[in-house]
Amino acid sequence: MEVYPPEYLCHNLPLMLVRGLTTNSSKTSQSTLNTSSPDSPLGSPLIDTSFPDGTELFKAFTEGGEGGIWEGSAVKADRKAHAPVFRVLAVGKDYQLPAKKASPLSPVSVSSFSSSGPKSPSSHSPLSPFSPESPLFPDGIISQFWLRKYRNSLPAVFVSFHEIFTESEGTQSKSSHDNDLIKELNDLKRQFSERNVKFVAVVVSRRSILQSIDLNERISYLRKNTGLDAKSGLFSLPPCSPLEIQTFAKELKQALYPIALDFYSTLLKHARRKRARNGGSQYPPVSSGHQLSAAGWNIRYEFKQAVFAEFRQEIDVAIKLYGIAYESLLEYFDSISIDSPRWNEARMILDTMAFKILKCNLYQCQPVMAQKVFNVHIESVTALVEKKFSTKDTYSYFAWKAQQYWLLAQLLDVVPEDISPRSVPFTGVNTTVVGPDFPSANVLHHSGFQYLGAAGLTIERARRAKNSVPEPLDLYLVPPPEQEQYFDHSGLVLSLLETAYARFNKGDGSQTRMQAYIAHEIAQMRFKEGNYEDALKYFHLSETEYRREKWYTILGSMISEAIIAARKCGNKFELVKLQIESLSKEFAPWNSGVANISNFLDGSEDASEMPVYVVDSDSIVSFVEAHFAFMATEAHLATSVVGQLTLRSQHTPAVGAVRMSSVQLNFTGGLKPILIKHDDTLSGSRAQKLELSDIAGEYSDAKGYLVFQPGEVRTFEISQPIKTLGTLTASSLIVTFEESSFTAKLAVNLATVPFDDALSKWWTEDGGKLYSQRLTSSLPRSITVIPKQPHVDVISGLKGPAYIGEKLTIPLTITSREDEDIRLSVKIKAQNVEGQFNVPTTWIGSDESSDAIELGTVPAFSSVQCQFSLSIPSDACDLIVDVAATYILLSEPDISIVKSHAIDLPVIFPFHVSYDLTPRIYPRRWPSPFFIYDLQSHSPPITKRWCLSAVIDAVDLQHLEIHDYEFDVSNVVSVHCNLLEDRPKEFQRDTSSSDAYQHNFMIDVTNNDPAEKRIATADAKLTLSWRRTNMDSGSEDNSFTLPTLKLTFPLLEPRVLMDVESTSSEHVHLVYFIENATSHLLTFSVTLDLNNDMSLSYPIRHQMRQQSYSKDFDEQDHASRQEKVPLQHANFAYEGAKQVGVRVLPYTARRLDYELLPLAVTSGWQRVPALRVYDTHFKKSLSVFPASEKFRVDFKTGAVHVNISSTP
Repeated sequence: MEVYPPEYLCHNLPLMLVRGLTTNSSKTSQSTLNTSSPDSPLGSPLIDTSFPDGTELFKAFTEGGEGGIWEGSAVKADRKAHAPVFRVLAVGKDYQLPAKKASPLSPVSVSSFSSSGPKSPSSHSPLSPFSPESPLFPDGIISQFWLRKYRNSLPAVFVSFHEIFTESEGTQSKSSHDNDLIKELNDLKRQFSERNVKFVAVVVSRRSILQSIDLNERISYLRKNTGLDAKSGLFSLPPCSPLEIQTFAKELKQALYPIALDFYSTLLKHARRKRARNGGSQYPPVSSGHQLSAAGWNIRYEFKQAVFAEFRQEIDVAIKLYGIAYESLLEYFDSISIDSPRWNEARMILDTMAFKILKCNLYQCQPVMAQKVFNVHIESVTALVEKKFSTKDTYSYFAWKAQQYWLLAQLLDVVPEDISPRSVPFTGVNTTVVGPDFPSANVLHHSGFQYLGAAGLTIERARRAKNSVPEPLDLYLVPPPEQEQYFDHSGLVLSLLETAYARFNKGDGSQTRMQAYIAHEIAQMRFKEGNYEDALKYFHLSETEYRREKWYTILGSMISEAIIAARKCGNKFELVKLQIESLSKEFAPWNSGVANISNFLDGSEDASEMPVYVVDSDSIVSFVEAHFAFMATEAHLATSVVGQLTLRSQHTPAVGAVRMSSVQLNFTGGLKPILIKHDDTLSGSRAQKLELSDIAGEYSDAKGYLVFQPGEVRTFEISQPIKTLGTLTASSLIVTFEESSFTAKLAVNLATVPFDDALSKWWTEDGGKLYSQRLTSSLPRSITVIPKQPHVDVISGLKGPAYIGEKLTIPLTITSREDEDIRLSVKIKAQNVEGQFNVPTTWIGSDESSDAIELGTVPAFSSVQCQFSLSIPSDACDLIVDVAATYILLSEPDISIVKSHAIDLPVIFPFHVSYDLTPRIYPRRWPSPFFIYDLQSHSPPITKRWCLSAVIDAVDLQHLEIHDYEFDVSNVVSVHCNLLEDRPKEFQRDTSSSDAYQHNFMIDVTNNDPAEKRIATADAKLTLSWRRTNMDSGSEDNSFTLPTLKLTFPLLEPRVLMDVESTSSEHVHLVYFIENATSHLLTFSVTLDLNNDMSLSYPIRHQMRQQSYSKDFDEQDHASRQEKVPLQHANFAYEGAKQVGVRVLPYTARRLDYELLPLAVTSGWQRVPALRVYDTHFKKSLSVFPASEKFRVDFKTGAVHVNISSTP
């Protein structure tokens, strides 16, 4: 039915002809329609330049527009985004310009490129209605040859490739070649300029400018002598890469595109001027008496203007001009006789213009308007046919209408989905789907509907062709009646239906009903023509949708035909499947004569083969309905579960009773299948309790009565022990029909069986009647198997938390409360609460490095003990230890019972430590400042003593024992540190701080650095060795390293140290040392204040407390546990001056002794007077540091107290 010339249908693009490129293939239009033309210049031999880049150049120039039935670059939304698009064709040396004013048989040749040529005596175009040689003479409107001329022969741009001679080094040889090239280019330029065609020359060279230094000069010489400018006339192309070639082609097209548009603009204006002169009114009538009227000339020039606007890609202008020409042509039909050959030509032009308007609206992204144009065209031509031929009920009319739908479908096949979506639901104006009144809504549907409409119209064409043919008969696009009788209408309909099915199948799956309908139509046509295999194939494609929609009326008749097709083509599986489906009562009107199951295959099977046919109930309308339910929703392991299988046979009464050979019930979750075999000796009770046998085998066998009358319900109750944990589900049912020559099995998936309130109940029988009760579970075919309740106790012997870095041993005691012996195993898993890491565990007493241990047989009501150790991580965290005690009863070796026990194990720091760094009096004298000890040092080595007091506490200190320690001072800077250790290494209990461990570390710091520095630093690290004291089985030794302490020692600051030599009720002897470690002579004013209201200005002592590593230990605990000392106030008298001046030499220490006399006889801790030391030169008061443990300091007031004994 591709009767339209491709020139009428394809999109028009500016034509560019390319000459001079060597290629093995010619560029042709790519379209869904056949656009080849015998008059096309394609395939003409090209000049052979042997240019190496010729193929790449040809490929680069021909990329882009195809000029086919659809052109993507013309879409309004993408028009600006696309680069200029040409229709590019390659021509050879024998290319000929179409004649302008000459006979079509004597075209003007430009192969010789001479200025003189044959001139036509006629003043008209060879395609004009005035030319006797024209196919339009004398009253034709337009011809396809005119479109073919502008699409294939007469270009807007002619690009000619020439090679410049660069091989010879002789100047004379090059000049000779250049002059020949100039002459050739001038001849070509003159020939094309006469036709207003833009001529462009591209000069290619085999050498670059660097290889041929005079190349630029020669190119300029060519441009000067040919008058071709560098921007749009003559281009130079040296050797380049494929990417550069593509860039050159793109830029050349962009430069020439406006010129090409001007070419068609000139033609459009010329046609408009002729239209204004009213066409043929200026010419005398022809001798034959027939002449194209003024209206015909107007149509001709309106059509030409529309075509030239389309060449210019002015789609909106083309729509307007095509529309004017279309309306004028409709009126012009009144002047055309139906017997004239111009009638069919005008009909074809009318169809062409309607197609062009429709397509241009799609280019403008207006699918609704395109559908309206299509509807108007159908209605207009229908009215025209009825007016001219008095009726439209002819095969020619329906053939034409089918052609329009087919043409629209082919166009929509290539239209992008964003313009014409494939998933738009059908919205017709009536309910007729296939036929002469195919719906014509204003919504443009995808091509599948159009192919379907064409198929329906073709069916009507075939029906009308068999009837009597009225006179006169319209023979547009159709053969005469005697030939129409032999036309293959059914083949055409099948082709259209299959294409429609393929288009619907490409959609989003939302139009499954249409797919099923078309497949059914194809199946029926294949069935009628005897192609039973294809009929069965398409029956199968449609039956799934009919079953889902429950269209049993259509499905019943289809199954009847499918059974015949399956029997004809020998497909025994489909035959058995379809006949099983035909037993359903839903198809009773169609299966009154259906055979019994035993006669499905008509005895044609070989009894020795006994084939087995398995039919899935989901793929048919099954007459077997099944339901399974458990009595309970949960059951303990090793107990019996009770379930009920309910079967109902909904077969047609025409076959009487149906006997099932066996029913196999399958489960998931660990329960073996149950095979119920038919037994005629059993009573026909409707509620049967099955007795299972051979439980140890592959199946659990049972016997039941499996004969069903139409609509009869039978229930089968089972009881079976379960030995697997998890969810137990009845999954499927296999119903077997064993006949003499074959076996048929019907597989029923219980998960996909639709809910039936009549079956989904628990049934009981009483007095031959079935009674039901409603099920409470939402999923009655599943039951949850939970573990058997364990009767063992797991007790952990852990006391207290775990400490970082320790090797912890945890004892377990497992007590059995079972009344028989058990076989026990224990498995442990330790990890942090977040589950980020596991903790290594080891069973004590076991050589295997496993997380489980076998404890053997444990007697009834007895206990067994075991131990495991954990390597506690070195960071504080929360651990959880899962203990799983798994055991089996010796009487039930297949059932495992698990007792789970979780041990929460917080991991904390074992100790908390606080440090105090206080000065002490160095017992030896400092070296004399007047003696030179080191030539490089200007100061003697000064040693100061410091006391680092460590108080160690813990959350559970009473159950932790420290038995050793390691103390180290490292990273000492600027000084020498000497640690005075005492032996043995023991921490003493501090009775004043609630059993906390306390130890003092004496450190002598000697400044031996030649450069005087004010401070020195060092790192102190304390490592404790400890063990637990509350473990019955003993504890391993553990090591804990406290965080490193940063020590700071002032070196040059003068300081005042305070000590007491003796105290009694009669006198108190206080000693003060003023140390000057600097190189300056210092003068101090020393005052002893005896006022009771004055207190010692005690400085912030060098006390460093470590942050608590346990949430249960507060930083102030140590201070709160200190002994509460009763402080008293007493007045003292002393002998000597109250204020004295003291000078201290550099690098020396000055001692001051004070003898205090208590004025009241008392004992206990008494506050002593405060000593004020003021540096008169630097105007600064010095701090006084107690340098002995004999003092107590009140940190709130800064007062210092000394213990006065009651004895003199």
